Amino acid sequence: MRIVLDATVLVRAHPRSNSAGPKVLAAVLDGRHTLLLSNAIIAETTKVLRYPRLQKIHALTDAQVYDYAQFLQDVSEIVLLHPAYHAPLRDANDLDVMQTAERGDADILCSNDGDFHEPGILGYCAVRGIEVHDEKSLLALLIGA
Repeated sequence: MRIVLDATVLVRAHPRSNSAGPKVLAAVLDGRHTLLLSNAIIAETTKVLRYPRLQKIHALTDAQVYDYAQFLQDVSEIVLLHPAYHAPLRDANDLDVMQTAERGDADILCSNDGDFHEPGILGYCAVRGIEVHDEKSLLALLIGA
């Protein structure tokens, strides 16, 4: 399957995280699936990992954040985005994620952001052949947990 993980999942998937995020990322990267990302998703992930409240929890150095971003680029298929893209999303910040899924021919978009789980967006994605999951439901799908 071709799977997009957004920054809400990738932030929780860094190696020092104690959440389910690392398990989700490992399940996606098990060799049977393709991780689809865009430079915008990776940039958002690194930006969030540098937030002071997350630095208090994880104490990641700039080098560790950079290494994680490089790792994500190395293990994913990078989807090129178009600046004029539009989709019926409430939050314009979510457009990069949706566009990555659409332009990357994703089967699954995984996000913990509630906006992606609204009925209208679920329908929008379904018409395009994209299932929407949060990290818990994706993990259950991929490893049967």
